[in-house]
Amino acid sequence: MYGASSPKRPEYDGYKHELSQGWMLGRMVDLSDGQWDTFRSHLPAFAGSMLLYVAMNRLFRVAVVQRVSSDFLRMPTLKRGVLPTLWFPFLFATAFAVGLSGTSTVFILAIAFGNYLIAKQLGGRRWAPAAFWAYNMAVLFANEYYKGYVFGHMLESLAWLDKWRGVLRRWDVTFNITMLRMVSFAMDYHWRIRQENELSVQQIDALVANPKTDKDRVEHSCFAQDYCFTNYWAYLLYPPLYLTGPIITFNSFVSQMRYPSPSISTKTTIVYGIRLLVSTLLMELILHTVYCVAISKWGQWETFSVYEISLFGYMRLSFIWLKLLIIWRFARFWAMADGVETVENMRRCMSNNYSLQQFWRDWHCSYNKWLVRYVYIPLGGRKTSSWNTFVVFTFVALWHDLTLRLLQWAWIIALLFLPEGLATWYFGKPRWSRKPYFRLLCSLGGALNIIGMMIANLVGFGDEGVDKMLSKIFSREGFAFLAITYFLFNVHLQVMFELREHEYRKEYAAHEAAAGPTASAQQWEMGDMGDRQSAQVSSPSAPADLEHARSVSSSPTLTKRQRAGGG
Repeated sequence: MYGASSPKRPEYDGYKHELSQGWMLGRMVDLSDGQWDTFRSHLPAFAGSMLLYVAMNRLFRVAVVQRVSSDFLRMPTLKRGVLPTLWFPFLFATAFAVGLSGTSTVFILAIAFGNYLIAKQLGGRRWAPAAFWAYNMAVLFANEYYKGYVFGHMLESLAWLDKWRGVLRRWDVTFNITMLRMVSFAMDYHWRIRQENELSVQQIDALVANPKTDKDRVEHSCFAQDYCFTNYWAYLLYPPLYLTGPIITFNSFVSQMRYPSPSISTKTTIVYGIRLLVSTLLMELILHTVYCVAISKWGQWETFSVYEISLFGYMRLSFIWLKLLIIWRFARFWAMADGVETVENMRRCMSNNYSLQQFWRDWHCSYNKWLVRYVYIPLGGRKTSSWNTFVVFTFVALWHDLTLRLLQWAWIIALLFLPEGLATWYFGKPRWSRKPYFRLLCSLGGALNIIGMMIANLVGFGDEGVDKMLSKIFSREGFAFLAITYFLFNVHLQVMFELREHEYRKEYAAHEAAAGPTASAQQWEMGDMGDRQSAQVSSPSAPADLEHARSVSSSPTLTKRQRAGGG
């Protein structure tokens, strides 16, 4: 790849205009990806504003909250409604939004307030979720169609306001993340009201106190008074997570404002910051040595070999993975510094995946969990997965961008779940999983899965020349290369299987230490290694973490009819 990106290659003149002056190894740097270029160029400003926010919020808690609301810190359940720990985030978030979007903050406020009114007025009614979704999808389409709205188009006398649209003039581009939080608030409040049909207010409120796990924070409703506009606005615009996520539910956010997460410490935050720094330096090294983005955008593959084209495709996907990992880790790091625990969005390396279901569970993990909670389960969960999967991925495509190309990507992904689900159903039975050649069968299917996932993601997130790239790879010239690659994927998968077994052994040891050998044996009754591997290698035909989905479905605090919006 280093040689294929050399200035001595004849192709260099075709894409060198996409490169910028670099600072490593005396080479140019590939900043042709607009999203990464924007993040990289604004990184000092983002980091400075987040440092200012975290420092001022900590100072505010010491100087104001501890003095004015010391009773809340001693007994967090005594205070309901507007939480003292959200006073400063509410004010800073408002100023932060105005600085980013200027006069366009009026549009953000109007849309958010409309969602708040609908949730408060309709929450608890059987058809309320349909109203929430109709409103938020309409907002999504209107934002795209009107491109963030223009004051001058509404009223000519207001045209002067368009000159003060802040640093982020197209606020609608990042508003999709805010839309997810709006749905979370509306649905969490709706489920809180419906719970009162099954349990007394005292029983529901008792669950709020002292959440034992992160799952409790998500599933247990807040106090009814906590669903107020101040908490809602601070949640929507929470500075560290506002632009990119990771996504956190309203219930979990308010719970952490009342009971800080014990999993965050100074040590874990510093270590996470070091990991972020190393990832960023790795990205810089890649972009100075491999010009995969610029070459992919150029899209002229005639002079490259099949081997080089395949590696460029792989590096293009690796770049997308690493780019998103850094952006999300940057946001998560500042949330951790502020004492808020969120989900790690990229839980597993892109190259350490062979199951489609597992891949999407570990890619943008917080979004995946959001989809499970607010889309997949209300639509019937695993019982309706045959069509539910297509609905979920259609929403995912529309949420990302309103283009036919992404819809094609979504439907390809949804179709790929069908053969994986059938393989799971057939080969996941003990009569297969106990066979000595079971691993070989799994690797044969897993290698096809990897190739299918790479093609689907190149179609969805690649550049305009991806059709030429794929046509050359799958030509007669590329047949021998594909055959060798398929064999090597099988070898690579055997290593992945061993890594999964190591994860199982560690998890089993943790269960044994926590619950004792008897309880652990009961929890791990899957049997021998083959059975456990069957559960990992094959996966159910669902687009998300089904283990999490089943745990949510069996929650004693929320009935299935309530989650689905039924009466």
